[in-house]
This record gives sequence, C-alpha cells and structure tokens, in this order.
Amino acid sequence: MKKLLIVIACVLAAVNGANAQGVNFGVRVGMNVANAGGDFKDDWDADFKSRVGFHVGVIADVELSEKFYLQPGLYFTTKGLKYEDKEGMGLESKYNLNYLELPILASYRFNLSDNMQWQINAGPYFAVGVGGKVKGTDFDFDEDAKFEFKYDAFGVADEDSDEEKGGLKRFDAGLSFGTGITYNKIYFGIKYDLGLANIADKKVWVNEDTGKSQKIRNRNFAISVGYTF
Repeated sequence: MKKLLIVIACVLAAVNGANAQGVNFGVRVGMNVANAGGDFKDDWDADFKSRVGFHVGVIADVELSEKFYLQPGLYFTTKGLKYEDKEGMGLESKYNLNYLELPILASYRFNLSDNMQWQINAGPYFAVGVGGKVKGTDFDFDEDAKFEFKYDAFGVADEDSDEEKGGLKRFDAGLSFGTGITYNKIYFGIKYDLGLANIADKKVWVNEDTGKSQKIRNRNFAISVGYTF
C-alpha cells in the first residue's frame, strides 16, 4: 500500500505542477477478462481458464497540447484465474483477486469529426491487492471424498498455524495498452494489462521437482464505457 500511495502522491504533484491547458475528470466502468501468465502453468496438470470480472474508477484528462494528454486514473478492479483438473474429476480452484489500481497513461488524440475523437493510450500501471480469495474443490485421498476449501489469496500462512493462504504478493505493476472512441463526452474503449511483476511469493510457489521459484504475472483484457465531465 505504501508504494501505491507514493506513486499517487507523485502523480498528483505532477498534475498540479504541469503547464496544462485544462483538466477534465471522468468515470469509467466495464468488464474484465483476466488470467495469469508465468512458468507455474508448466508444472500443473490442469486446464487454465479466464475469469470474468469488472472494474470501476475515475480518470483525470490532463491536456498537455492539442493532441497529447496525460491520463492518470484510480480503479477498483478484479483479476485472477481459475483452473480445472484434466482428469475430469470436477476438481477446480478459483483465484479471485481485488486490486486498487493506478494507471498513468500517455494519450494521443485524433479528431475524427467535430464531436468524435479517437485516442490511443499506453503507460504503466501500479496496483495493490485489497482483498482476495482462493476457493474450489479438492480431493482427500484418506477420506476418499471431495471437499470444498476457501482461504485468503494474499499473504503467507505462519508455519505453526493450520491456516492456509494463497501465497500471493499484494503489489503488482505492469504496462497498459488501449484505444477508444469519445463521442461528445461518452467514451467506449478496450485495453490490455500486461503484468510484469511476479506476484508469487517464493516461500510458497516452488517447483517441488527442481526447487526453483515459480512466477505468476497478471493478464487482463478489459472493455470500458465512461463519461468525461
């Protein structure tokens, strides 16, 4: 959380000190189709599938020139993944991850008409996990029966505790790429978030055969609609 607060403070200072012609604010809401990349998938005999979620947030449109803008935002967004066993036993796990996310995008604008504008956006994002659960179904060989489980996705459980946790780090960062159309003040767009930070804690995510730490990186495709005031 401290890292994200520092980034937010820097962005606010940059916006306040920028020689901008104008600043407009807007709201965004939309659907996420999230998954995860990383070498951890190579070690699991499972089918990985995307998780559908959502995002909602606010943006600041800072005009630096006629066609070039800076667009920081602040979102609540859901990411994660789910997987099922390939043996058809009905075993599955779902990682439901909730983030507070700050993208800082450079935005280039093309005027298509008097009231329509095309924008291309790209830049880094920073995020902190504010909640998340791992839930699903597993098999108990001693009891010869399936059972359901649910526990926190972020953090590492104490060695002396029976509590389970997902072993994921809260801090995430990566690159965001997107494009959209603004008609009057209504916005419609798409984007792709490419996570670069490894969110897998090396104490938990280890290949048992090689002893090598595994890597998990967030991936997310999103469709957004919004309004700029």
